[in-house]
Amino acid sequence: MTAARAPRARAARPRRTKAWRPAQRLGRSVMPFIGGESTGSYTRRLADLNGGIPDEEFWLMFGTPLRQGGVPSDPRYGDGYLNPAALERLAVMAGRRVAELQRALPNLRSHRLLPVDGPPVWDWPWDTDDCFLVRVCELCARTKGTSLDAYLASDATWQVCARHGRWLDNRREPGTAALPLTALPEVVTAHRLRPQLERRLGAGGRAMFADAYAIASCWWNIPALNAPGWRARRRALGRAGRDELRVAPLVFYPEAVHLAQMLAARERRRLRHTLTPDEDHVWLERVALLLKEWAIPAEGLDVVEIWASRHPLLPKPRRTRQTSNMAERPTRGRHRRLPVHAPHTEQTLEATLDKRSCLPWKLGQMITTELFPAPGGWTLGGRT
Repeated sequence: MTAARAPRARAARPRRTKAWRPAQRLGRSVMPFIGGESTGSYTRRLADLNGGIPDEEFWLMFGTPLRQGGVPSDPRYGDGYLNPAALERLAVMAGRRVAELQRALPNLRSHRLLPVDGPPVWDWPWDTDDCFLVRVCELCARTKGTSLDAYLASDATWQVCARHGRWLDNRREPGTAALPLTALPEVVTAHRLRPQLERRLGAGGRAMFADAYAIASCWWNIPALNAPGWRARRRALGRAGRDELRVAPLVFYPEAVHLAQMLAARERRRLRHTLTPDEDHVWLERVALLLKEWAIPAEGLDVVEIWASRHPLLPKPRRTRQTSNMAERPTRGRHRRLPVHAPHTEQTLEATLDKRSCLPWKLGQMITTELFPAPGGWTLGGRT
């Protein structure tokens, strides 16, 4: 399964232009939204609701293909993107406000719109890598009144339906339906905590979870660093647990979320220039105790130290009259959000989860001394 993204900025324009009549509202609207749904999935449901209009006809109702010969593809395997004018037409046809569509459909948000002014156009790129298409929870789809397969535009190959306790992913093979999490309530709890962290801290919180996910992926890649609890979770999944790479994010998700909270606490103090070397050492000892609690070998701490080296301590700013006055002000409510700071950038935070981290490790990737410059010159082989 490939990911889906909007193409890069280009000067291309549709070869043919026509006079567009004002858009007309369709007879029936999709009610209610499926939050996070892909554009292609939503438009297919809208077309089906209004008499089963074929995709190739429906998309021409709100825009012209950006590229000659462009056609909408199967929403299971890709997604389409609109320019602002096409989005306006789709909103009228759907009987929705533009802001409503953008809140519900990630690939219609401003940073994902095609950078093409003028008449309404759309594109359905083949080479896509900025989001993954994850099948919607069947129970959610049923409550939304649709019997069609619907897909989420996700920043990872997986998602969690906290409402129904199900693990969703982008697998299409037979027998790869959503996984029930009845026996693993800690995974659902972790998924409720992660959005809280990211909403409270903003972009910096998203960066810290990406880093924690990369660290946990590295631990998973090295069998000797696996936590015993992960094997127990795999067993609780029954036959599905045999597909190690598929269930890996599910298995280490609770630890990744907890670790993200620890990373965020250090990053906040670091960016305030108040983290001293001694306090940093104490923080690392707390992480070591956490790993001991999880029964992850002590060598796993080397991975966290590599992360810390990429987020080095910052010098304490010189005390001035202005900083002194600021220090005297009440701090309640200040620094609530965690800013994005090197080695992270605002641009990387719009990428998929595995590309958002400042660390090089990817789930299932072979570990080498180039990717894992651990003390002692380890040569480690991970899962492939």
